[in-house]
Amino acid sequence: MPNTHEDDTESSAVKAEIAGLYSRVAPRYSQVGPTRFAYVGRRLVEHLGIGEGAQVLDVAAGRGANLFPAAEKTGASGHVTGIDLSEGMVRETSAEIARRGISNAEIRLMDAERLEFEDASFDFVTCGFAIFLFPRPDVALAEVWRVLRPGGRVGLSVAHNPDALSQWYGAHLTAYAERYHFPLRVGGDRLQFTSNPSHLERAGFYDAHIIQELKTFVYASPQEWWDEKWTHGTRYALEHMPPDVLERFKSEVFAKLVEVQQPDGIHEEWRIHYHIGKR
Repeated sequence: MPNTHEDDTESSAVKAEIAGLYSRVAPRYSQVGPTRFAYVGRRLVEHLGIGEGAQVLDVAAGRGANLFPAAEKTGASGHVTGIDLSEGMVRETSAEIARRGISNAEIRLMDAERLEFEDASFDFVTCGFAIFLFPRPDVALAEVWRVLRPGGRVGLSVAHNPDALSQWYGAHLTAYAERYHFPLRVGGDRLQFTSNPSHLERAGFYDAHIIQELKTFVYASPQEWWDEKWTHGTRYALEHMPPDVLERFKSEVFAKLVEVQQPDGIHEEWRIHYHIGKR
């Protein structure tokens, strides 16, 4: 029989590491370079058809890429509740909600695997670029199913980079990790969630489907491209490199960025997958 206590202990350790990482990046998360997360958040809200008066839960809300466009759509008669495991994200987004004077949204510190809401509390649930981070995504999706009302919709966003620069960077980073023995990431691999919506179907959702979009984002300079890598989950591998290794890696990356730079900047392509399902 599986050792549930060991599973819980391991899951808690991973969650603590994820929360720590995202608290470190929270002040600059999505604040450097092209507004990729905000763009995808707006599109996810559009694909779900969130409208006036809706009750919305945004899981792993981060800096509000889904939360803020959802709040615009629900209007004064609706409400958006964001949750996040990272104290830093909750702090920064709470301050931004107050700064914008938004009265129909809030964010709370909470674990996606233990949602503190009654059954059938929400019309929509969103989750942007996070499902692959959860130690037990099946548990989180079961909780999402529980808190959605019958007929409610869930929307997840996942993306990967098919462009040549991103493929080179990923392979180069992996080669360094193998040579110098540092971890590449905390949490799971997002690629396992891009190809089909079976994870939604297993959780009990129906009419599960994926909407795909190819979008190019442009960085003003090699320095902006590099700085942005320190503002989200990709920071994890970089901050685990020994200083001399990091300096050598950075110089090689900059040489590549200068090589591929176009007149308007560094181009990075995202293949975005919007996963939609109904309760």
